[in-house]
Amino acid sequence: SVLVQAAEILEYSKNRAEIRYMELKIKLADSELDHKNILLIRREVFIKEQQIPVEIEIDENEENSTYIIAYLNFKAVGTARWRQSVNGVKLERFAVLKKYRKKGIGAALTNFIIAHIPKEKTIYLNSQKPAIGFYERLGFVSVGSFFKEADIAHQKMVYQRKSFKKA
Repeated sequence: SVLVQAAEILEYSKNRAEIRYMELKIKLADSELDHKNILLIRREVFIKEQQIPVEIEIDENEENSTYIIAYLNFKAVGTARWRQSVNGVKLERFAVLKKYRKKGIGAALTNFIIAHIPKEKTIYLNSQKPAIGFYERLGFVSVGSFFKEADIAHQKMVYQRKSFKKA
């Protein structure tokens, strides 16, 4: 598992702030509780918030995917999965609960998965249009045209591994 220390500034009044340190733990989902929490997060983000029909969100790839889960101070707050496809390794179902977004959890989930995939494998995902910039900052490049999935605009993106030249 990966432990990340994060600081969040909470303003209690105009001139007073407090720094609270939080522990983010990202791990492979390996228990019934992890999988239950993953479904709760996905239902909240995709089905409730984004209005994606349950029959599209819960799909035929549930059993052949590897799942990870993010716990922030022991609370399940994010998840993602990956699976082998004919085009390489597909990353999908990235979800972070609304209250916990913009805290680095999505980037930590992405980096955790990338670290688990062999370097010779092609890594790709289908990003929702508003998240393209986020994935670009993590090293993904847009490929092809926009398309619709669950009536939401998406863009295929491929991860470009950084190559270092020897001096």
